Amino acid sequence: MYDPDRLKNEAKNTDILSVAESLGMELDKISSHYYSWKLHDSLVIDTDKNIYHWFSRGLKGKDTIDLVKQVKDVSFKEALQHILGLDAQVLSPQKKESQKPFVYRVPEAKSFDYARKYLKNERGLSDETIDFFLSKGVIAQGIYKDYKTGETEPVVVFKNVDLTGRTVGGALQGIWYNKQKYKKKGRLKKTLRGSEHYSGFQIDVGEKKSFAQSTKESPFKIYVFEGPLDMMAYYDLHKERLNNARLVALHGLNKGTISKSIVDALCSDIESYKKLEANVIPAHQWLRDADEKGFTDKLKIIIATDNDKAGKEFFLNLGLKHTKVVPHMPPLRPGATKADWNDHLKLKNQEQKMKETQHMVASVIQKDHFSELYV
Repeated sequence: MYDPDRLKNEAKNTDILSVAESLGMELDKISSHYYSWKLHDSLVIDTDKNIYHWFSRGLKGKDTIDLVKQVKDVSFKEALQHILGLDAQVLSPQKKESQKPFVYRVPEAKSFDYARKYLKNERGLSDETIDFFLSKGVIAQGIYKDYKTGETEPVVVFKNVDLTGRTVGGALQGIWYNKQKYKKKGRLKKTLRGSEHYSGFQIDVGEKKSFAQSTKESPFKIYVFEGPLDMMAYYDLHKERLNNARLVALHGLNKGTISKSIVDALCSDIESYKKLEANVIPAHQWLRDADEKGFTDKLKIIIATDNDKAGKEFFLNLGLKHTKVVPHMPPLRPGATKADWNDHLKLKNQEQKMKETQHMVASVIQKDHFSELYV
């Protein structure tokens, strides 16, 4: 039976350190039960009370739900869904249970027409890019149902796919604009509940088997994005120059997802992946361990997040000493404090259309001029 109060209490009682880990927050232990966030040391977690304080923002005594809202910049409902999908320990006498396998339940439409129209007209993506992602099996047109109202609407599904090709999580992007219903963004944005921890939206450019054969001179490259639409926009802009690479969208800023995605790319099959996790280290922790041991000289990480304060801090605080990490963020427009790759793509499309229009007008004027000369 659906009990919203029970779900809210369950989320609030979830171990706050597990929630922080799921958000990719790197913490420093400052006393027996206090931890500070490396990225913003004014954020302090109290494990005894299962709360946190963010002193620079005037936040004190806040719970796990608010932590997710602040770090991921999502709604209360989305924060609740994030926590309840975690493999996190609820503070009760019950034994910690492992995360249940993700079950993909989104009904998919037979046609991709609505999704294609949205991605082209609203997001500026080319048919070539859309078809490439379709061929990878990571996007689809789905049908979302609001069980409170019974209403349905078409959505773009961004699938997190594992090494075997199984969908292990994902996100939904609404196609229809409804500011009255979705006051913050105007369209539905939703993470699929129960998505596997540290799974990301990812595609490969080049042959996967060649990734593990990379060299210092020609390293395996992983491009890191905050969301799927920015990742698709980046591919649209730079597809001619991409090779021997994986692109991964973190659905936020989560370092563990980068690590897991690299391991997934470099493992030849699911057995080698499981062997590494069982005998060496969990995939989401592999990158830090490999960097400390100097094993990442054939790897290059390109941080292609939003060009804003959060994106820059994420790059500066990635904390890798021996791995080559470079930023490639979209340029800021004059007077702007934030830029993302999708907006940059749309701006480039507008500039191209303007050039084509000017060229056409110039051609007409030139044609008329020569016509007058020979009259």
